Amino acid sequence: MNGYPHRDAGWLRRLILTVASPPLILLVPLLLFAVFRDRLPHLAYVPGATGEHSSEWGRWLRMALFPVVFAEVVFVAMFAHYQRWPELQRLLAVFGFSQSVLAAAGNGVAVAALIDADGPASQPSWAIPTEIVLAVLAGIAAWRLSGPLPPAAPAYGTPPPDVPLLPLAPGQRAVYAVSGWNRLTLFQGAVFLAFAWFSAPDFAERWQATTIAALLGIFLILQARSRLRIDGRGVEVSLPWLGGLRRAVPYEAVVFASVRLKTSGRGLGGMLGGSRGWGYVGGGDPVLALRLTDGREFLYSARDAEAAAALVNGTLTRMRAGTGC
Repeated sequence: MNGYPHRDAGWLRRLILTVASPPLILLVPLLLFAVFRDRLPHLAYVPGATGEHSSEWGRWLRMALFPVVFAEVVFVAMFAHYQRWPELQRLLAVFGFSQSVLAAAGNGVAVAALIDADGPASQPSWAIPTEIVLAVLAGIAAWRLSGPLPPAAPAYGTPPPDVPLLPLAPGQRAVYAVSGWNRLTLFQGAVFLAFAWFSAPDFAERWQATTIAALLGIFLILQARSRLRIDGRGVEVSLPWLGGLRRAVPYEAVVFASVRLKTSGRGLGGMLGGSRGWGYVGGGDPVLALRLTDGREFLYSARDAEAAAALVNGTLTRMRAGTGC
């Protein structure tokens, strides 16, 4: 059977991390409220609810509970829907912990600043840098705690007869290399940077959204340029603008390769991609399509995609013809 197992060894660990992250948003302010309740002002003078618009603490905490429940439902639903996508599960845990700790730190600083205060209190200068550092550390911790990803199940059988095929002798070696652009990724990065630019004047009030948008924009633009290499080890994609970041697809995870003359590329997007697959699709060139054992595809636009597919299928045939696998 091709594909990831529904529940690998790290499945429960990633699920616990994903479920545990949203409650962290309210954990710190709840603890501070419980300990310093008698030393806090009557109203919750927190950012976004100051002055005459402030609420009583009980109402503010109930209102803050809604995004926690919403995030919990969304994360659990995504985790359950993509049971065969461990990469996304790990990213859910990392993103959830990072953003939850970021929100918890912001709420905690806002509540702590009100201890022994009679009204609205200004935030300390170290608040934003501290929140950023804690969010980064939380993301790193969640990445490490989620553990390694399970290897994809190996593919069986040789490629079908209707795909391009380059016959290879037992000792023959061949290499294919090409570079390309992903225009959709470039456009998406520009959109995020534009959002960050227009929201910069209000950075003090919504610095989290502005910072995340800017980082996402830069990251997307830096992965718009890619390189593809096919050799005896497998199929490898590298990103020269991101320090040569690489991701390899071993032949064991490839069922077969084919060529498509036209594809929308929707659902794709660089090294991670989407539920349909991952890769770099742009322009009017044909597309190399690798059917992977996790049920997704790898797509790459290349002018001579047929030669690339033929090399992949030739290597798969030589590897599996005499072994029965």
